[in-house]
Amino acid sequence: MGVAISGLVAGSVLNETDVFEIEQAGVSKQITKAQLRKLMFSDPAFAVPAALPQDGDVVSYSGTDFVTGAVPRWRIIHQQAYTEAAVATSSTITFAGGGPSGGINLNATDYFSVGSPVRVVISGTTYYGICTASTTTLLTISGAILPLSTAITSLSVGTPEMVKHVDMLFPAVTYNTLGAAVALNNGCTHRWRGATGYLVAFSCSHMNTSSTTVVNLKMNAGTNVSTAGVIPAAGTAGPPATHGAFVDSALGDLIAANLAIADAQTITAVVPTEGGTADFLIVCMTFVVP
Repeated sequence: MGVAISGLVAGSVLNETDVFEIEQAGVSKQITKAQLRKLMFSDPAFAVPAALPQDGDVVSYSGTDFVTGAVPRWRIIHQQAYTEAAVATSSTITFAGGGPSGGINLNATDYFSVGSPVRVVISGTTYYGICTASTTTLLTISGAILPLSTAITSLSVGTPEMVKHVDMLFPAVTYNTLGAAVALNNGCTHRWRGATGYLVAFSCSHMNTSSTTVVNLKMNAGTNVSTAGVIPAAGTAGPPATHGAFVDSALGDLIAANLAIADAQTITAVVPTEGGTADFLIVCMTFVVP
């Protein structure tokens, strides 16, 4: 005659060798605590079949399931939080907003703040950017142009360590009059070292009283990385002469191609239109290194 579980003495500690009863296809079998723990984490619902967790592994969300492994570099945002069907514009993504639903936060501000790295996958292509603003219902991104009318495959937020800032300083007068799309002189290049980075924004300032000449960038001698470039604001003649306000690259204005810069490649500042001068030009660049 069997004994009801409620009638047994309560246990306060579980040992690795403790035995539990399970039923498989109507047959009672035994399993230890150690075996049960290993089987749970080798289940496909938690990890790659037969893969056991290692020291330092965490359980993280993959966008569709929970998996074990090392701490992920990118945190995938649950697709219920944002409008998956398509981006709102070439530089914005709409969020549901409001209070949590089913344990899922629905505000862009729950995930992103100004300066957060952003990764968007659409139709197998990955686009990198940086958050320039977030509200409860809208994420605004500076970076590669996001394609319209195409469903978002995944949206992720990175860590501050992924953001890298690079400045180029040009002494004296640096624009030339040799023709369209020619490189600036006097220190117009920067050599990139380290992991591949993706340009997501750049800003320009100079001391010249003119504000008509466009500044553009090329990654490894590729095509211009901005469809319009940046026109620095006019400085003051002085004395003393002063730099004008920084002008930023426009949102949704960086092209999707040729944004990557790899180790030992160069970044070149160019003038896409003929003529112009810029005294002591400063170009500040922001990259995401995923």
